[in-house]
Amino acid sequence: MLQGKKLSILGDSLSAYKNVSNDASVCDVLKYNPYFYKDPFPLEKMYWSRLLREFGMTLCVNNSWSGGNLSGRDNPDAGVNRAHRLSRDDGTMPDVIIVLMGMNDLGRNVPLEVFADDYQRTLNTVRNTYPDAEVCCVNLPDRDDKLKARAEAFNRVISHAVQVAGDRFFVVDLFSSRLNNDFYYTNTVDGLHPDEDGMRIISEVIADAWRVRFAKT
Repeated sequence: MLQGKKLSILGDSLSAYKNVSNDASVCDVLKYNPYFYKDPFPLEKMYWSRLLREFGMTLCVNNSWSGGNLSGRDNPDAGVNRAHRLSRDDGTMPDVIIVLMGMNDLGRNVPLEVFADDYQRTLNTVRNTYPDAEVCCVNLPDRDDKLKARAEAFNRVISHAVQVAGDRFFVVDLFSSRLNNDFYYTNTVDGLHPDEDGMRIISEVIADAWRVRFAKT
């Protein structure tokens, strides 16, 4: 199905791991990327590491910035300004790209219209830079009743942007998964960042969507 394919990630702290998302030997712009996860949290328990093993893929570039927003065109560290750096310096290009961003925008009350404009711009950049890649956009989880309505609005933005971006883009629905509300908090290390079980659930949700998406490839 995806055996031998190359995976890149555009993410925030949920995807950032020491010596991976800041590995400048892969891509020079990663050098100063801050990270959240590190030893003793096992690298092999990260959601994307689980996916690599399950599908026999290799990691191309993990361009994840801990604490980063997707939005913010005046901020070089924002996802909207990192979306063109998902290939290796040696020219290796990704076959599949995961975009998992937006939780920081949600938590920091970024205006919906700003998030919408920058999410669409991000996907446009990905499409124009990596026209042959399949792009998996993971929506925001339902992790807090107080944020639920706003998370739903952000997720409608994501769905619309994916629809506009074209046939190679698709949504993975983390919001409707079992990783929600109190169950989300019991599967984190600090109330926000997933623990090993939380990472496993995220990987399972993505894997289920991939099996459907790539069943004929």
